[in-house]
Amino acid sequence: MVISQETTLLVSSLQNFSREKLHHPDDLASLIELSRLHRHDLVLDDLTFIAKFLVNTSAVMKRIGKNGEGYEKLDHEFAENLEKALTFVRLLVKEAPDDVKRRFTTGYFRMTPEAMDRLMQLLHDISWLKNWNIDHRSTAQ
Repeated sequence: MVISQETTLLVSSLQNFSREKLHHPDDLASLIELSRLHRHDLVLDDLTFIAKFLVNTSAVMKRIGKNGEGYEKLDHEFAENLEKALTFVRLLVKEAPDDVKRRFTTGYFRMTPEAMDRLMQLLHDISWLKNWNIDHRSTAQ
């Protein structure tokens, strides 16, 4: 899949903004490019919001532990929003070239611990896009 210069520059800026903390910048670029190509900007916006929620919720869940107060409720909300995030990613990848579909299917959509780890890393990367949008929206006003 060819990634536009605009998307390449955005991901490069995100890499700098995150202090080189992106785990899967190429896959993030693919999602951004697919959202632009197929006019799914709102899907990507919703995905960035959910990704930030999931990353933050995961951190809280790890901090309080399974026996911590409120863990069950967080776990339920986490599971619901993880399904929403997967739905959005699948929607973005739906019209992608076969190699991209295959990469996402094998890398993120399988129900294995490794795929879940990679998915959380990708959601972490997507959350940086949300941070970027918040930061640049507030400086533009």
